[in-house]
Amino acid sequence: MLVRLSHIMLYSKQHAASVKWYCEKLGYEVDYNAPGEYASLHHKNLGRLAIHATSDVSMIGKGAMPYFLCEDIKTTISDLRTKGITVSEPTREGESPWFCDMQDLDGNLWGIEER
Repeated sequence: MLVRLSHIMLYSKQHAASVKWYCEKLGYEVDYNAPGEYASLHHKNLGRLAIHATSDVSMIGKGAMPYFLCEDIKTTISDLRTKGITVSEPTREGESPWFCDMQDLDGNLWGIEER
């Protein structure tokens, strides 16, 4: 049975810039980096993230959308926007928690959900 999320893997057409973006904007640290090919990053609260270089832009932004949890979605959105990150307006479906999405440097979408 599955026990927890291992990591998220994303494709990037701007590998070095993407690694820098995740480190500077979201606080990730580099575990391993093969420039122009692959990087493994970690964050003490958010877990592991693998960034793979690609020239095939059709692979970017496809697949499942991973979600981060947050305590206060309005504050989180404000903080991310202050860092220049594109974040949608929060919404909810029925009695669901508030949620929104943000985009990374390549246009990959990440969900954010208030717990």
